[in-house]
Amino acid sequence: MKETIKDHYAFLGVSRRASAKEIKMAYHKKAREYHPDVSNRCDADEMFSQLNKAYSVLKDKKKRAEYNLELMADIFQEQVVDPAKQRCTRYGYSSAISDDDWGLRVG
Repeated sequence: MKETIKDHYAFLGVSRRASAKEIKMAYHKKAREYHPDVSNRCDADEMFSQLNKAYSVLKDKKKRAEYNLELMADIFQEQVVDPAKQRCTRYGYSSAISDDDWGLRVG
């Protein structure tokens, strides 16, 4: 099963506020590390392909803006929309609290 990277910024090792120059420098550094002709890693081809995908998204202003919106929507979904699930797991409960647990029965 092919695993894809979730966060292009983390993969390149730059912050989300990184400039185009910082992203380019990080890309070149990682490219030397993951290039299939240079790297001894067995997954070098896949890593280099993912690196190229991440860079192609982050180097283009329009694609980067769209990616940032998607990334923020994912973060919002995880942290704000499902806070009960996080709260339950934080305190050791085995499942999320449902509306019934709060006395909010419908019908």
